[in-house]
Amino acid sequence: MSEPPVPPSTPAPQPPQGYVPPAQPRGNASAITGFILALVALFLCLIPIINNFAAGLAVLALIFGIVGLIRTRRGRSHYRGLAIAAIIVSVVATGGVIGSQAFYVSTIDAVSEGVDEAGAEFDSDMDKMDGSATEEILKNNLTVKIGSFEATTDDLGMVESTLPVKITNKADKPYSYDVSVEAVDKSGDRIEEDLATTNTLKPGQSQSFDLFLAPAEKNVDKLESAKFQVFEVSQY
Repeated sequence: MSEPPVPPSTPAPQPPQGYVPPAQPRGNASAITGFILALVALFLCLIPIINNFAAGLAVLALIFGIVGLIRTRRGRSHYRGLAIAAIIVSVVATGGVIGSQAFYVSTIDAVSEGVDEAGAEFDSDMDKMDGSATEEILKNNLTVKIGSFEATTDDLGMVESTLPVKITNKADKPYSYDVSVEAVDKSGDRIEEDLATTNTLKPGQSQSFDLFLAPAEKNVDKLESAKFQVFEVSQY
């Protein structure tokens, strides 16, 4: 048998002369780079110190995102949505850097202020303990009432003397006190001194003492005409 004849093929239509096919949009490296940089900046924006580096990345991401968006508007590339995302994320990352740095600065300032206050309070407490704040304690926290000095001689010629002292805690907290009382002559020279140490006194609580019970025999006459005064107070 003979083969059936094959019909001639129809030629494909040819574009008209002078026709230039439209260029296919290429990829968008700017948008992709900007988005990656923006994501990295977003992850790092809350980390102290490192967020300074994140701020630089966010700026670069913003620039790449804008360039990538411009390319899509001119029809030369795809990834318009990615370019917009890069811009948005970079702005968010920048806001995160600014917010986190403001938070860390305020936290550091608060801690520094707390340390300064604690140091000042410690110094104040030390001054009160070592007697450097005697005037402040007597003004605000303590009342010392000094009675009259009395001295008598018994049948054996022994001198018995006493100076009544009443100490009252007028602070709003319990404290213990060491109160040093001195006897000075008319010229202000010290004759003798004695110390009263209280138990812990509650606010408003008092404790009484008898001081100068055993003065030097040679000083008895001087003490009878001496002036008694508080010269140092320690608070604990």
